[in-house]
Amino acid sequence: MRLPAPLHDLYERWLSRRLPRSGRVVLNQKRIFIFPTGYGFFYLLVASLLFIGGINYENNLILALSFLLASLFLVAILHTYRNLSGLGIRNGDSESGFSGASGALEVILFPERRDHLCLWLYWQGQAGQQVSVTGGEESSLWLNIRLNQRGRILAPRLKVESRFPLGLLRTWSYVSLDHYCLAWPTPQEWPQCPADGGDDHSQQVPTGRAGNDEFQGLREYSPGDSLRRIDWKGYAAGKGLNTKLFEEPAGGRLWLRWDRLEGMGDEQRLSILCHWVLTLDQQQLPYGLVLPGMTLAPDMGDVHRWRALDALACYPEFD
Repeated sequence: MRLPAPLHDLYERWLSRRLPRSGRVVLNQKRIFIFPTGYGFFYLLVASLLFIGGINYENNLILALSFLLASLFLVAILHTYRNLSGLGIRNGDSESGFSGASGALEVILFPERRDHLCLWLYWQGQAGQQVSVTGGEESSLWLNIRLNQRGRILAPRLKVESRFPLGLLRTWSYVSLDHYCLAWPTPQEWPQCPADGGDDHSQQVPTGRAGNDEFQGLREYSPGDSLRRIDWKGYAAGKGLNTKLFEEPAGGRLWLRWDRLEGMGDEQRLSILCHWVLTLDQQQLPYGLVLPGMTLAPDMGDVHRWRALDALACYPEFD
């Protein structure tokens, strides 16, 4: 049942004060809520009717059964609460995406003292995912997040819920993780590349790589480096996996520039630059990025593409 808007806003403010954002949370009695389920209320009703019937008919067996049911309910309160108590939750990795699509955040669960079974985790308005944390080992869970606008998208309030072991009670907690996912600008096609190449101010994209690059040396391979620049001969000779470094003439470098898109709004500029980052990356062309307050040196490869997209997503507040 959804609360009326004024009560819902008041409830949200109260939760924000009681459960501030943090990168690591351990659930305790101040964070855990517990309440009977519908099945639990029916169970209590049956126990109450048995108690009344036992008194009415002076039947000790019926009274004993009602007391047994009540005892089981009290024990279930303790075990249901203990299933959440001591559960640790912290930030994991993140999977960025384009604005209007979906990203994902990793949530890592770890036990402080005991196993935690049959847990359900979900953002508000989304289907839950079940996970158990056993054997003193961490468990990770990826939860999708809708990227409604460009920039940093903070993790919604996470709900952790369990009805273990008997389903008579529902225990839950809200966790506000200091976690975010980057939403890159939505690419917008634009016929002219907003780049210059040093002395060459043509706005047309070159169709191939320059052939006069100067070899500068080798460096250790980093994930995301172009496979075309790996020193395969050296690798075959047992010299390790290294990447070739080249220095290109100043006139051959491509700089994607913010100021080449004058007269446009910020979001449109970012979307066009995003499109050309993807285009130049696909064509295996080294490119740099110049934004107000930030310059990314020319390079190529997956890591460079991610850095460029992240810079566009974070504009104007860079890390």
